[in-house]
Amino acid sequence: MSDPFQRLLELESLCVERAAALPAIDTDIHEWVGVGFNLGDTEYVSKMGEVVEILDLPQYTKVPGVKSWVIGIANVRGSLLPLMDLKGFIDPRVLVNRKQCRVLVVRHKGTETGLVVDGVTGLKHFSLDEQTSELPKVDAEVKPFIKNAFQREEQLWPVFSLYELVDDERFLHASL
Repeated sequence: MSDPFQRLLELESLCVERAAALPAIDTDIHEWVGVGFNLGDTEYVSKMGEVVEILDLPQYTKVPGVKSWVIGIANVRGSLLPLMDLKGFIDPRVLVNRKQCRVLVVRHKGTETGLVVDGVTGLKHFSLDEQTSELPKVDAEVKPFIKNAFQREEQLWPVFSLYELVDDERFLHASL
């Protein structure tokens, strides 16, 4: 039986030798990846790095003295997560059926926020050639958070900046 360390060196050498025949990974990828979600009938995408987790709506506790779009606070794996109704923030008159909702967890500047959306449509991959400065018609309340879009065939996908949202003064002032 050979020395275990010697055996590891042999395995390493074998791996390096065989890896030379593998195709190289193209690190110059011209692709944008985002998370697709919808609010009502409108579909949006947000940059993949802005969403750290997607959850089903967890059990939560209501918080008194806050605006109507603050749903409450949930205990997610031992951490408190504030839950905000994104659609309610945009239009406080809209009532949301929370049974089908999903939660986009955003971590920005050391704080996590759970944004409740109507649904998540999954990962969306776009070529950078599909990026456009043409913005689709969106509600005036949403416009500050839409900086660009992607166009695929006839559909425009507005890019919703979740970081811009959680930095917005109106969003930060959730108390009555």
